[in-house]
Amino acid sequence: MTRTKQEEIREAVTRSREFFFTGKTRDLSYRKRTLAAFEKSVRAHERDILDALHADLNKSDTESFMTEISLVLDEIKFMRRHLSCMAAPHYKIPALSQMPGVLSVTYEPFGVALVMSPWNYPFQLTMCPLAAAIAAGNTVVIKPSAYSPATSRLIRQMCKEIFEDGYVSVIEGGRKENSALLDEKFDFIFFTGSPNVGKVVMRAAAEHLTPVVLELGGKSPCFVDKTADIEKTAKRILFGKLTNGGQTCVGVDFVYVHRDVKDQLIEALRRGIDSALPTEEYRRNSFAKVIHPKHFKRLSGLLEGQRLITSKSRDAKPADVTLEDTQQIIPVLVDDPEWDSPVMQEEIFGPILPIKEFTDIEDVLTDYQDRDKPLALYIFTRKKRFAQRVVEAISSGGVCINDTLLHMSSTKAPFGGVGNSGMGNYHGASGFKTLSHERTVLHKSWCFDIPVRHHPYDSKSFSFLKKILG
Repeated sequence: MTRTKQEEIREAVTRSREFFFTGKTRDLSYRKRTLAAFEKSVRAHERDILDALHADLNKSDTESFMTEISLVLDEIKFMRRHLSCMAAPHYKIPALSQMPGVLSVTYEPFGVALVMSPWNYPFQLTMCPLAAAIAAGNTVVIKPSAYSPATSRLIRQMCKEIFEDGYVSVIEGGRKENSALLDEKFDFIFFTGSPNVGKVVMRAAAEHLTPVVLELGGKSPCFVDKTADIEKTAKRILFGKLTNGGQTCVGVDFVYVHRDVKDQLIEALRRGIDSALPTEEYRRNSFAKVIHPKHFKRLSGLLEGQRLITSKSRDAKPADVTLEDTQQIIPVLVDDPEWDSPVMQEEIFGPILPIKEFTDIEDVLTDYQDRDKPLALYIFTRKKRFAQRVVEAISSGGVCINDTLLHMSSTKAPFGGVGNSGMGNYHGASGFKTLSHERTVLHKSWCFDIPVRHHPYDSKSFSFLKKILG
């Protein structure tokens, strides 16, 4: 990295801090005006956003709007509508020791927040945390992914148009820029990405005791009971697997299906794949590509030595589904892979779906006790007891029963990981709280003082305190 780039990063952080100290962002009306301008810009740049996402990921307009633009607009609109209520002091009943007085919890911004976003949903996973940070009154430095350059450039252009200089800065680049940013002192870091990089971010944050939110990933399992509606189950599993070409942190990573309905599910999935990608032209123009040749090579390697099932063949070869010219992988099922195989050892992040069978769910749940906690847990069943048992046994960031992905699409509920899949949450009011410091304020009355709390102490003061506080 050149010295100029290092200076750019340092200057961006300095400008953000100076802007924060002007006090402008503490004004709720200023935040609301900024959020309104933010929303207006997203709507005005809709075509540009769609084009950038197609350039980076080969996404169709429909998928890009559904999974990126609409979620960003929902987040901004929620913040605008509810900001006054969320930011208002919350009054509490004082403890006996605090009386007479007024006890409240207020929400103040942390200061300068760093938002480090990934390439898989490069617009949504940048702009949703940004909306929360702005609503909470912070200034922001954004580091988008180098793997999605078209979207990163557009985000930088939009931020220059929306925000005053120093309010929101965008730093483009790769690993060197990431490292240089993490050397700087921030008041909050919001990171979305892999667990391995999340550990690097957390170590860097620890140097300055900077609070972090880590939105990571993991191998999100899907359990299919024999009572499930198999046709609908297959269709909804494919929605969770094929969206963004499988490059989704809450995507279905693998399926555990009851032996009695395994073949039925596989056939329904094969028909579903055929229906989802009806022609080669559609696949070329509207199915997401693997973001980078490095990732394409990794995914291709996961298929080696496995029994592969496609919509056309029950005995496919890796060469049948890996299309290097378009950097796409045709959706493929992996039949009963071993747990120690690469496809079951790492998060797949592509349109590859391992299928394993079970007969006794308790055996599977016992096996899960030593596995990392996933970001999402999916269950398909008509039995409430089955769903409840799986939910109790497997800790996860979120749960979706009889569908996929949709549990994280609302501003009314928090989204976040646990353990290896992350820490902290956001979306709607949860995002505002996460990006705010909850501050206790006690306003004590001058009316009278309790003498027994002051020195010198004696047996009478001890007895009195035990009566009223014990």
